[in-house]
Formats: sequence, structure tokens, C-alpha cells
Amino acid sequence: MKTLLTKEQKILEVLADIYIFIMIIIFPLIVDKTGFFHILECKWNAYVIISSMYIVANILVLLYFLFFKKIICLKKSNFLIVQWLAIGFWLINIISCFLSPFLKKYNLFIGVGRGEGLIVMSLYVITFLCVSLFAKFKRRYILYFSLSSILLNLVAILQYIGFNPFNMYQRGIGTHNVSFMTTIGNIDFISAMYCILLSISISAYIFLEDNKNWEKLVHIISILMGFFIIGIINVQSGKVAFLGTLIIILPFIVANNKRLSRFLVVISTILMAYCINIIINPEYHYDIHQLNLYFQFNYIVVLFFIVCGVLIFLARILNKLEFDISNNKKIIKYFYLGLTSMGVLCLIGVFFIKFKSGLLYEVHELLHGHFNDEFGTYRIFLWKRTLNLIPQFPILGSGPDTFAIRFMAKYSADVAAIGPLTINDTAANVYLTMIVNVGIIGLLDYLFFLFFQIKRGVKHINPYSAIFIIALICYAIQDFFNLSLVIVTPIFWLVMALHHKSLEKQY
Repeated sequence: MKTLLTKEQKILEVLADIYIFIMIIIFPLIVDKTGFFHILECKWNAYVIISSMYIVANILVLLYFLFFKKIICLKKSNFLIVQWLAIGFWLINIISCFLSPFLKKYNLFIGVGRGEGLIVMSLYVITFLCVSLFAKFKRRYILYFSLSSILLNLVAILQYIGFNPFNMYQRGIGTHNVSFMTTIGNIDFISAMYCILLSISISAYIFLEDNKNWEKLVHIISILMGFFIIGIINVQSGKVAFLGTLIIILPFIVANNKRLSRFLVVISTILMAYCINIIINPEYHYDIHQLNLYFQFNYIVVLFFIVCGVLIFLARILNKLEFDISNNKKIIKYFYLGLTSMGVLCLIGVFFIKFKSGLLYEVHELLHGHFNDEFGTYRIFLWKRTLNLIPQFPILGSGPDTFAIRFMAKYSADVAAIGPLTINDTAANVYLTMIVNVGIIGLLDYLFFLFFQIKRGVKHINPYSAIFIIALICYAIQDFFNLSLVIVTPIFWLVMALHHKSLEKQY
């Protein structure tokens, strides 16, 4: 038997190339005639079809090589620890599914809550393996994310000013409703998607030295449009994710004059996005069912323009200076010590200062041990009760996407007590939901999967892999306040696969 040759490898690379393009550019835009009403079902069907076709195509090619060319395409030596951990996570889901006490009564292959059953969990892992093993990293993949962001933002902006592309708003969900936007749907899912798309746009603009001018423009347009929409949807989990990621990477930005210069341009762009939002000033008139734009240019807008101008001026000055201490480990360590000290001081301040309302008030109360159910838009309500579910099936959980069965069976009265009875099918925290579904072993495997990707990425880092590490971190942070869903999660698994391939790129 021969090993895989370049000619045969090229076929698998082309299949991966097509899949990557479809998933980043086309998949987020896929909707059906029902608009927002059945968007989850639409995305679920689309993803299953796209990923299944990709997997089947790979299998057919591999079998053809094996039986007709006597070429072995897969060997144990091709697998690194991240691939083995991905396979382990898949096996844990399979075992958890077939050992689940709910398998006979419920369809755990599709899932009970959000369609995150064994089928899509298997597709996440298998497509990750296919891309991480057979793809060849190309710089244009980074541009795909910014282009995808621009297309989604264009849909959202048209919706915001009164249009209805793709007929997403139907049967009473008016164009003034900003709880559902773009072709993604709920604002929490939009925020999760932007944690991937915009973090890649920002880090590509800042960290890539070989960007052409038109590539820089694409990234900046993505950032401008994206933060315009972020200002509208105003999702706290997304803001926390972006802020947390910025704190982590900030030392590597300020320690280099070129990066710091481009960072100031990014900040100016974000401020301009919020400024444009103030200028447009839409208002929906419910009596006549009409949306009007009342353009304004007040002192706040003037202040924004002045600040943006100052930042651009400073960016031009920094661009002409020459300093780079980002490889000085001692200075970077001091940066992190300083940031950590500031964080601790801020927490101490929040601990002693009692705020009247808002996020800081909630943090103050949590630091004093007051876990009010209403905090975090009722996330504390979910998290406290989710922890009580873990001991019943601690090792392998109760099966993929079974959270809703267990939570509602035990806490439906509590849910009804805080408002109209709804079905809570996740813990609004990917990690807590995962430990209920696939147990401690499943969660640990997944966390090690993330950890070893970041560890390998840091050890063999290059500017391309850095971009994907940043996106990975940003998304992982927002996962503390969100849920896994086929609308967004496949893109995250693709980011992890591309990160793996980017480490092979010569720079």
C-alpha cells in the first residue's frame, strides 16, 4: 500500500475548499419562505444536507483511492491529540445517547430541545476531522469571514431602516422588531456569530502585516457595519466576550507600533459605527404602522467625530514610529501583571461600592453571595437549578440535547412562577448544558479539546493562527452566557479546524 500522493490530496483539498466557502459565505444566508418562524429547522436541514454531502464525498474519494489506487489516505500518524480528543467527544456522545434512559421515549438523534442531538454532534466532529486532515489553509479564508459579516450586516441594516429582505418578518413580526435580525434570528445568536466574524475581521486588520489595501478595506467595512448592528442589538454577552478577548490580547497590540496604530483605527471605526446609529435615529409609528428616519446631528455626534479624528491622527503618528517589544517575555509578563492588578482593584471597588442598578449592581451583589434569580436576565435562575441536575447522571449525562426533559420535569413550577410558562431547553451556558447532556467526562473532553488547540496554537503561532485563536477565545467566552445551536456552532467547529490548518502555513 502507498501513502497519499499530492495529486490525490488535491481532490480532498478541493472538496474542503468548496465546503469552507459554502459554510462561511452561503450557509449563514440560507433561509426559507417562513422567515424567522422556522429558521432553526431551516438551518438544521441545510447544515445536515451540506455537511453530509461533504462527508459522503470524502468517504467516496477515500474508498476509491483505497480499492482502485491502493493508496492509504489515513494513518494513525496523521492524527494529533486535538483530533483524538474530537473523536473521544464524539464517542462520549454516542455512548451517552445509547445509555440514556430517555432514548426509548424521545428522539435523541435529532434532539429534544434545540436539535443538538447525536446527528449534528456527529457532523460537527466528522467535518472538523475532514477539514483538519484534508484541507490546505489559504489566506482568502480569512477574507471569507469578513465578507460573510458584510453580507449579514447588509441584511440587518436594510431591516433596520424599514426594508424586509428575504421576507424574514412575517405575521406580526414587524420590521421595527430588532429582537430578530439578519438571517441568523435571535439577537443572542447574532451576537455569537459576530464573536466569530468580527473578532476575525479585527484581528486580521491588526495582526496581518501583508494585507493589501483592498483587504484592509474589506475588514474595516465589516467592523464598521458589524458594530453598527451590535449597537442596535445591545447583547451583553457579546460585549463581555469582546472586552474579555481584548484584555487578553492587549499586551501584544500596544507592544508594537504598527499594531497599535491599526488598533486605534479599529477603535475609531467602532466609534463611528455608534455615531452613525445616533445620526439615523429611526422611529416606528405604531398607529400608522410606518417606520421613519429622523436624522439628527447633535453635540454627541460632533464629539464622536472629534474623538475619531484624534484617534486617526494618533494612528498616523504611531505608524511612522518604530518599536516592537511584543517578543520581550518579561515586558509582556509585566503587562499581564498590570492588567490583572487593575482587574483585582476593579473587583474590590465593585465589592465595596453599591451600585443602584445595572451590570455593576449585579456583580456587587454576586460578590456578596446574593445570587438573585433575576440576575443576568435570569441566567442565575437557570444556573442554580442546573447545578442540582448534575448529580443524577454525573459521569455521561442523560444523552445529547436532553436538558429540556430534565429541567422542565423538575422546575416547570419555578418557570411558571416568574412569568408565562416557557420551555427552558438550555442553561444559557454551553458548559453547564453540556455537563447535563454528556456528563463530566464529556465536558472535560471538550475543555481539553479547546485547551490543546490554544496550547498548540500559542506554541507554533503565526499571524494566521493568531487570528483564529482570538476568534476561538472570543466565542468560548460568550459560550458562558449562550447556547449551542446549529445556526452558529458549525462555524465555530470550522474555525477550530482552520486554526489547526493555519499552523501548517509558512509565514
